[in-house]
Amino acid sequence: MSMNKYVMLALCLVIGMEMLAQEGRNGKVVLGMNSMTYTKPEDKGTLSKILDAVLLGEVTSDQGKYQDAVRAAVLKGLSQTHRITVIDGQLSKDEAARPGALYADGTVSNLSTTSKTETYKVDGKTRTRTYYKALIGVTLHVKNAQTDEIVDSPTFNISEWDISWIETQDGAMMKALENLSGRVTRYYNRWLPLTAKVLEGARDKKDKQKEVYIDLGSAEGAYPGLHMAVYTVKTVAGREAKKQIGKLRVEEVQGEDISLCKVQSGGRDIKTALDSGETLVIQTTD
Repeated sequence: MSMNKYVMLALCLVIGMEMLAQEGRNGKVVLGMNSMTYTKPEDKGTLSKILDAVLLGEVTSDQGKYQDAVRAAVLKGLSQTHRITVIDGQLSKDEAARPGALYADGTVSNLSTTSKTETYKVDGKTRTRTYYKALIGVTLHVKNAQTDEIVDSPTFNISEWDISWIETQDGAMMKALENLSGRVTRYYNRWLPLTAKVLEGARDKKDKQKEVYIDLGSAEGAYPGLHMAVYTVKTVAGREAKKQIGKLRVEEVQGEDISLCKVQSGGRDIKTALDSGETLVIQTTD
């Protein structure tokens, strides 16, 4: 990811967190998924298609019939996030009035399959087999439901580098759509992460912390395998400054507001901070 994309993601995270301030820690935000428009790309022309087929051995075909499937994949991705409650369609008046309420319109810029045909011999006879990859490009325009201001506009591209060749066109598209759902989930989990605090150390060894307890449990969506970054927090010139010192993974959810975590990295710094009474905050990374 380029530096500009990191900056934009950080800015969107700040905006998202400001919108949810009224909801408290780890508050849910409702998002209505409105229209998903497919803009068919201009035809490359017969000569260009012939050259691609000759030089690359590949043929690209428009797959506009899958535009509803793209919308469904985006909805699936949003529904699997930590903090977004997604609505299939426009928000009601009451839903739009909730703090931090959002709605999204989508634009599909690429929806196609690329195919290649290979020849091989079986029992002295020449046979052919065709393989496919699906290509998807979709942009979400996420807006504040009260002001209509755009707060986020990520583009998700599933390219031929992301998936392998598959023997059926439908199979290639299903694989790409699955990839798209995962991309959407990961992106918005970083945009609206779960946050919590380290309660106390659990198990240590010599000068390293091996396990800790955190105040995040089943009530806020913790589950075994959830990964988090650990930060120390200091106030500098009236501003809060965070410094990452380690990583955790949830080992066992022990209640609505408590989980046991394994320290994956930074055990020495985490133990030092706990021994000195520092406040350690955490933020999910997936």
